[in-house]
Amino acid sequence: MNRRYRKLRLEKRNRLLELAYIDPITGLGNYNAYLARTKEKLEINSKKTIIILDIDKFKTFNKKHGHMKGNELLKRVGEEIEHSIRKTDIVCRLANDVFGIFLVGEVDIENITRRLNNKISQIKIGDIWYNLRISMGVYICDKEEKDVQSIIDKAIMAHDSIKGKYHVPYGVFTEEFEQKMIRESEIENMMEDAIKNKEFEVYYQPQISTKTEKMEGAEALVRWKKDGNIISPGEFIPIFEKNYFIIKLEEFIYEKVCENIQEMKKQFTNIPKISVNISKESLLEKDFLKKYMKIAKKYGISPNNIEIEITERTTVDSNMDMKEILEKIKKKGFSIAIDDFGTGYSSLNMLEMLPIDMIKIDKSFIDHIGEKNHTINLLEIIFLITKKLNLKTVAEGVEKSEQVSYLKKVNCDFIQGYFYAKPLDFDTFKRYIREN
Repeated sequence: MNRRYRKLRLEKRNRLLELAYIDPITGLGNYNAYLARTKEKLEINSKKTIIILDIDKFKTFNKKHGHMKGNELLKRVGEEIEHSIRKTDIVCRLANDVFGIFLVGEVDIENITRRLNNKISQIKIGDIWYNLRISMGVYICDKEEKDVQSIIDKAIMAHDSIKGKYHVPYGVFTEEFEQKMIRESEIENMMEDAIKNKEFEVYYQPQISTKTEKMEGAEALVRWKKDGNIISPGEFIPIFEKNYFIIKLEEFIYEKVCENIQEMKKQFTNIPKISVNISKESLLEKDFLKKYMKIAKKYGISPNNIEIEITERTTVDSNMDMKEILEKIKKKGFSIAIDDFGTGYSSLNMLEMLPIDMIKIDKSFIDHIGEKNHTINLLEIIFLITKKLNLKTVAEGVEKSEQVSYLKKVNCDFIQGYFYAKPLDFDTFKRYIREN
């Protein structure tokens, strides 16, 4: 009786251990197993490398082929990873389509990531081959490091750094990367108080007509002043887009613009149309338009005074019905501009499909004016097409007289850049309006 009882207890214990440490879909270890086994391996006095790997657009695969096929795919990917590494190495399924790999000893990162890519880029399930793309983050452990979660986090950071960069199969965590992460964390810790303390200011950069040499528009730009220092938008905007604080910041800027327009209307007969940058994160907000219309009404502002500016990258986002979103914005009276035009992956056909009024030619194109290269030919084609479609054009980042001369020659409508004016604080901007 006692022997049978001990056997039952042992079986129960083994089942519990299996539930706690084995992934039921792939048969590999799970997250708990990865933590435990990696902790043991960290004691070995040798070089150690962690790779975090996931399957791009796995959710889409599941929707298209069903969860059973998705589970089969995960199992096959796990098998291919096992075949690609040594028996002394570890592979576990950490969550969803995320796998953790732990390699002990000297490793040729280029070779192992290429091998994993080749093995997993085409997976056969039954009689069907499926084309996949994977993303990988690599972290090479310091010999003294013992905190498993910390080194996993660093590999995840390296992985996240290359998401969306389809030509880059893997990212490696470096010391510079670590400093960047620390800085990102500092910015995130400061951002909420920055709005309360009015550290964000709206500046305006004039847009000058090539026909009249008069200012007819301006772009609202944000500046963050912290303890007498300027934090560059190039530093904080990408962070805010990742953590969705950009929604709160853009609403703050938009309201400030409405307040400033209200003040300008009291002082000037004619005021320039103001362009306000709006991210895809804000556009995807359920009550975005309702909220922005309410703010305009609060200040007695017509949407005709404001231009909504979105990036070309946003227009090609597959998760958004951009045509429907922009049509709703247009119906309310806002005009619409496409920013950074020429830097994304949209076709010129997009210009005809979407209800837009203006395109802004990116500075990277303008910088090549004066050189003999294909950029100039492309610029001329863009201007010809926009004229055919009755779209207005703004050239950004114009700094030289030869650029101005060329842009006038090819019938660009407006020029924005240091040649005419840098971004101005609101009081200086009002003086600029009086003088021009």
